Order: sequence, then C-alpha cells, then structure tokens
Amino acid sequence: MDDANEVIGQPNILCNADTIDMQFRTKRQFAGKVYVKGSYNKPECRVDYSSKTADGRPKGGIRLNHGACNMDRQRMITPDGMMFSTVLIISFHPLFVTRMDKAYHIKCMYREAARTVTAALDVSNLPTEAVQSDLPMPTCSYTIRSDQLDGSVLKYARVGDQVVHRWECNSDEYGLLVHSCYVEDGQGEKQMIIDENGCHTDHLLLGDPTYVEALNMAYRESFVFKFADRVAVRFQCEIRLCLKDEGGCEGITPPMCNRKAPPTETNSISDVNPYRMHDQTLPIKRTKRSNAIFRPKDADLYSQTVYVLDGSQEGESNKDEAALPLTHEYVPQNGVCLGPTGLAWMATFMSLALISIISVAIFVFYKKVSR
Repeated sequence: MDDANEVIGQPNILCNADTIDMQFRTKRQFAGKVYVKGSYNKPECRVDYSSKTADGRPKGGIRLNHGACNMDRQRMITPDGMMFSTVLIISFHPLFVTRMDKAYHIKCMYREAARTVTAALDVSNLPTEAVQSDLPMPTCSYTIRSDQLDGSVLKYARVGDQVVHRWECNSDEYGLLVHSCYVEDGQGEKQMIIDENGCHTDHLLLGDPTYVEALNMAYRESFVFKFADRVAVRFQCEIRLCLKDEGGCEGITPPMCNRKAPPTETNSISDVNPYRMHDQTLPIKRTKRSNAIFRPKDADLYSQTVYVLDGSQEGESNKDEAALPLTHEYVPQNGVCLGPTGLAWMATFMSLALISIISVAIFVFYKKVSR
C-alpha cells in the first residue's frame, strides 16, 4: 500500500432512476476496493480496481441498484419523497481498514412530482371555493434514550440496560401512530417487534408504545438486547400521520391492542413526564380547515445505531465463578480431591488436632517439672 495515495476532492454521486453511482479520483493508480459498509463479504457489494483510463488516471466507481446491499429505503415527509442511502468505503489496503481509507454516507432523494388535474365542464358558472393545505408537515424523529424519556441519546450500551424508545413529531396539529417496527443487525437480518396495527409482537423485546395526550409523541421503556454474535442493533418503524382537527385521528391512534383500552400514562416515566404537563396546561391550536383534503400519510423512521456489549470482563469473571458448584466433591481412583466444603472440614479437624497435641505437650511438661 502506498501511503502517498489518497482520494482527490469529493466523489461524484449520480442518483439515477434505478441505481446510484459513485465515481472518484485518486492521486495514483488505485488498486484497492470499494464496498458497502457491513456487506464486504457479498461479491455484489464490492468492487476491485486495477485498470486506468486512457489518460492514465485511475478508474474508480461503483454502481448499486436501489435497495441492494442493505441499502436504506426511507419514505420522507419533509421533503415529500423517497430517500435511498448507504455508506460506501474506499479502501486502499487489500485486507485492512487504515488511516488512508475514506467512508462516505451517500444519500439520494427522489421527490414526488406534483400532479395537477384539470377538467372542462360545459355548465353554468358556479362560485368557486378555495381549499388549500396551509399547515407545514412536521419533522419526526426516532431516538433511543438512556434510562429515561429525556435521557441522552444512546450510542453504546450493555445487554440488560434500561432504555426508552421515543417517537416524536414537532407539531401539535398532527397525531402519529407507530407501527411495523423491526430490529435489524445491519447485515440483512431483521425481526418484527411491533406489527402493522401498532401492537407488540414480543413483550420481552418491546411492549406497546404509550402515547401522550397530544398524540404527537409515543414512547416505551425497554431493556437492551442484541442478535447473537452481532455487535450493533438498529430499529426501523413506520409512522402514520393524521390531522387531529375535527377528529381526523379517531380510529387511527392510539391503537387498540389485545382488545384492551389504549395505553395510558400511568407508569413511572409518565408520572413525571413534562410533555404530559404541557399537554394539560396549553390548549392545542386549531386551524379552520377540512380533513377531507388530508389523508393519513405514512413515513419511515430509523433510530440511531446502538453498539451493544455483552458485559464487562470483570462481571463475566464473577458470573463464571458464581456458577461453579461449591459443594461438589469428586474422589478419583488415585487420590483424594476435596471441594471447598471438604477443605473447610479438613481445616477444622486439623486445627482441633493441633490444639489437642499442644495441650498434651504442655500437660506433660508441667508434670515433669513438678517432680
């Protein structure tokens, strides 16, 4: 590997109709690899380079089909459209990641085209009424917090740590429904944990979300878990937005799970939830508009990636020692092997025997002296 080689400028990203291309230049002949982060072992997700262009410059680039190599596909609200994103790594060393390598988070946004429908009617003139949607779409987020609702956004954790999943949209006009949630390991494996109705599928992993009165935030306490032999976890959920004005969220959120009443704020986090106090003391602003012009809208939310450790080395060592059978005794054919209990009894017996021997010796000594 040549330490003097490096990427020149920024890569050129082409967002095509069905593919994403990345082209780049380096100072010297590039003979390394370009691959999708987390998918190096998949041949279709990496490219080796050893040729160069007619002018002697290195030829470098990669083309990925939409959705290939665990590419993220996210429906967006603001702006309205579809975003495809992935992380590409330019590696100069044939085997290892070094200081010369570069990682780029590639995002391609495909916006939905506005459609206008017109029709000519040969009828008498009628008065027209202007109806428009003047409410801005909210910005929504999905974060995993440490310990409590307003805890720090988590990046590293241990299995069993308490966390809070938090879904939120920054608008008092819209309500949200959290549904179709998956946990994924970043390498293609994923498992559903909240179904399409907004109800949990495995209470040990994540329970039913709790919704605040304003319906613009939901949350759920949980404990950290991970896939076997995997380090990272990330969560993906769909949210459905509804306009609360004139009952536009009725029948949409909160969900009815297991034919029980919707989750209410009765747990420890809810008792001190500042957002609930906000909802009770401040009235929700109403806008004069018709719900007929707004249909419930779905979008995708991703949490941050959390890197999960099994536990500290010290904790694992103590755990292993605690698991040893303390009273087990085994007698082999060619000798005697005592467990901790047997050793304790042997120590007691030897102590008593030593005390007895010393007592007899003292008695004999004084008897000889008295003569």
